[in-house]
Amino acid sequence: MIYDEPTYEMACQVMAETEKAIRIKDFATGELLWLPLSQIKEIHRDKFGIGTVVMTEWIAKQKGLT
Repeated sequence: MIYDEPTYEMACQVMAETEKAIRIKDFATGELLWLPLSQIKEIHRDKFGIGTVVMTEWIAKQKGLT
């Protein structure tokens, strides 16, 4: 999918989800991060929560992912 703003995609496991955020485990570092759903463009995951998350580049930079 094409977005108006730059995005960042990462492999992760979704560990928890609330109305406003998801908690993911970054496979590259093992770090657990909360990401606001307002900054998430797509979530692709299997029944175990393993997959990819597409987020805005802005939040990726804020969380130190890029």
